[in-house]
Amino acid sequence: MGGTEKVEESLKSERSKQVTSEAKPDFRKRLLITLDSFRDGGSEAVWWSVWWMFMVAAVYSRLHYITMPYRVVWDEAHFGKMVGWYINRTFFMDVHPPGGKLLLALFGYLGGYNGTHSFATPNTPYDGYHGIMPMRVGCALLGAGMIPMGFHTVWVLTRSLPTAALAATLLTFEVGTITLSKFILLDPLLMFFVLASFHGLCLSHNAADRSFTRSWWLSYTYTGIMLGCVMSVKFVGLFVVGVVGCYAALDLWNMLGQTYRPLVNVMQHLVSRVLCLILLPAVIYLAVFCIHDHLLFKAASVFAAEEAHFSPGFQMTLKDNQLNNVSQPDEVAYGSVVTLRNDNLAGVYLHSHNLTYPERVFPKKLQQVTGFRAKDINNHFKLLFPEEDPDLSDGFYSGEPEFLAHGDWVRIYHTATSALLSCGKNKSLITTKHNLVYARPYNLTDPPQVDAASEVFNVDPSKISSAGVSPWQMWMVHLEGGKPGDKVRTLHSRIQFLCIPNNCALTWPRAPLPVTWGGGQAEVTCSNNLKDPYTTWMVEQHFNPYLKNKTFTHLRSGFVSRLVESHRVMTWVNSRLKPVGEQRYNSHRPWMWPVCFKSQVWYDVNFRIVLLGNPVIFWINLVFLFVAPLLLLHHYYKHKRGYTPSPRLAERKERIVFAVKWLFLAYLLHYVPFYTMDRILYYHHYFPALQFSSMLTAVVLGYFLESLPSWLSPDTARLAFHWTTASFFAIFAYSFHKFCYVGYGHPTVSGFNPDNSTFKDIRFFDEWEI
Repeated sequence: MGGTEKVEESLKSERSKQVTSEAKPDFRKRLLITLDSFRDGGSEAVWWSVWWMFMVAAVYSRLHYITMPYRVVWDEAHFGKMVGWYINRTFFMDVHPPGGKLLLALFGYLGGYNGTHSFATPNTPYDGYHGIMPMRVGCALLGAGMIPMGFHTVWVLTRSLPTAALAATLLTFEVGTITLSKFILLDPLLMFFVLASFHGLCLSHNAADRSFTRSWWLSYTYTGIMLGCVMSVKFVGLFVVGVVGCYAALDLWNMLGQTYRPLVNVMQHLVSRVLCLILLPAVIYLAVFCIHDHLLFKAASVFAAEEAHFSPGFQMTLKDNQLNNVSQPDEVAYGSVVTLRNDNLAGVYLHSHNLTYPERVFPKKLQQVTGFRAKDINNHFKLLFPEEDPDLSDGFYSGEPEFLAHGDWVRIYHTATSALLSCGKNKSLITTKHNLVYARPYNLTDPPQVDAASEVFNVDPSKISSAGVSPWQMWMVHLEGGKPGDKVRTLHSRIQFLCIPNNCALTWPRAPLPVTWGGGQAEVTCSNNLKDPYTTWMVEQHFNPYLKNKTFTHLRSGFVSRLVESHRVMTWVNSRLKPVGEQRYNSHRPWMWPVCFKSQVWYDVNFRIVLLGNPVIFWINLVFLFVAPLLLLHHYYKHKRGYTPSPRLAERKERIVFAVKWLFLAYLLHYVPFYTMDRILYYHHYFPALQFSSMLTAVVLGYFLESLPSWLSPDTARLAFHWTTASFFAIFAYSFHKFCYVGYGHPTVSGFNPDNSTFKDIRFFDEWEI
């Protein structure tokens, strides 16, 4: 019996070895079958497995280190304040449309944030404040949504699973995109809606042969909704609007050239695109602005500069603003105290203060007169007769009030510093072709005698006031469209103040004074161009207890007026965002972006975060940006030479050509326009274009990999495909491993030291502060 058992055990052992030896080739065979299924994209299970794999990678990569640091980082100081203002219903002005900030506020509201954190400066801690991290998580999830969006976009364009996977890999492992997605910023929202809009374009093209079916209408409606969303986040969303618009116009043009198609059908397509791609986005944008306008109904404070960018009619709609339900005299009299506002877009208030112009230029210590965009006591001026001073103890004139009218002369007296507005013979410091405007001390109770000869040349002495006031301190009132006897009216009249000896008008030349001695306030001068529109002023606030008050509610702006004015102000402020001082060093020019030439430090207080893209992905993308147009030229060359591929190959090439053409156009429209902008630019402005560049790289690379069978034998092509694909995945993953904590951030002991840095071995350029 013992011998028999040993024989049976021996047989079992041999069978086990045989099964094991047979299992090995079965595993390799199954692996190759899976890889072949991945290459062919024929298995639905493999497709969904790949999709879910990237979905998990996207969410994990964006949520990793989401709370680090637990402090305000870079522009979170900017947008975090705005979230608080939305929650507290406080008005503010920003250069971007309100949609993105409203979405951030929604994240905060759903997370329980009460809007009380100051977000004063970067590095302000979040400790003790609930609901701030949900805003970061909301941004990160939208950033993660870009990966499945990009994956499906490329899949719809090419019907190639490897190409879609390559696109998702490039989007997943791009370090700079992750950095932008982890914080309370508009960038993840913008990039998500940009990709979603292009995704809708691709779905619409895919449904072109099913016109007016349910799927066709859904694809165009989806595209229109995403266009409305992207325009509501930032104005650069208009770039993707341009891409979709070009596609729609070209599509309609091709339909018009199809003589077999009835003209009625072409008109139906035109109307449907107008409805979905123009009216629907416009309605969404207007609805977003309406919500914004409805929420922000309180002024920040009575002296806030936020609402001072806007017209008096706009300010009247804000609770707690000085002009809200204002009651003040209508007709302006001598002795009244007024504020004078330049009657132009974002006009400044006439302002003065106890600071002088530089002594090296004006040794007489002339007091500055500037333009200031905030309600301040230093904006108050008293309007005096040319010669007589107020005779009442409260600073007003006795007797019946005399009203200021067209053609009258007036002295403009700054009440806070007891000085008269004057126009010198000197040229202004910044706008040198204009005359200098300054304030000269003047005591109303005991006016000094002025030696006119020291200040006035070629003027009849009889015109010099006996009270010691020179013509340089008297201004002629000229009403726009006025005639003699027309009175100056508060908030209604448009006025020029003319200095007759210099033949010039008080104006705002839109130039800022140096920060060092002028605080960056606006320059106010006297211009010889009397037709300059910036020489026009208005009386905004009017104080005179001896005159009857009236209300001005009829001047309140309506919704349409507020909408138009808000966009004019946003455009004006955006155009004036020029790099100044240290900003010149931190700003980036567009040529630097594709080569990943320069980094941008976001945070460096015991934890260092640097915005730097994955350079491997940037440089590979740059190569394929040159290859892509060559591929298109090759295709059109062969087409012109009469080459006719097989129907299956022709369909594949048609897909590839469409994908390359529109991805390349989308990249150009999101990148090239920045060369025309002279405003301050940063590295993050490139990242919407980068997403198209990455998808373009995937499409071109995928096309070359799928073309291997036409160059190699089937078995060799199969192996070359798998090894090449695996190599690219490995390169991208390894580059992510090397650079990811540049963007995620890492603890530091002290400030940046290039010679003792964790990442000094991978610093390719000196401009990389890593």
